[in-house]
Amino acid sequence: MKKVTIQPGKTMDLAETMKALPLAKPPFGRLRVFAPDKFEAVYVNGKFMGHAGEFNNSIQGLLLNPGDYTVKVVPVSGGGGHEEHVKIDVNKVTIVRAEK
Repeated sequence: MKKVTIQPGKTMDLAETMKALPLAKPPFGRLRVFAPDKFEAVYVNGKFMGHAGEFNNSIQGLLLNPGDYTVKVVPVSGGGGHEEHVKIDVNKVTIVRAEK
């Protein structure tokens, strides 16, 4: 990772070539997330995966390989949010409820 420092009042042009990640390979389980606000951020093992509204109904969900994960749901307003350790099983749906 590169670190860039930009001084106040200055502008800078940056260019970076992005490298695609390899496609995930099956088998998969599905993670669904329910939260009061559909824009709450969903992190899996510390990586941003999307917003709760993308993973909250029967035809949506985040496909993950089987294993143990830490899921954190953070409100738009910030704060600690809801953190839960989950186990994803093949062809099963795991639900995280980050209710108020």
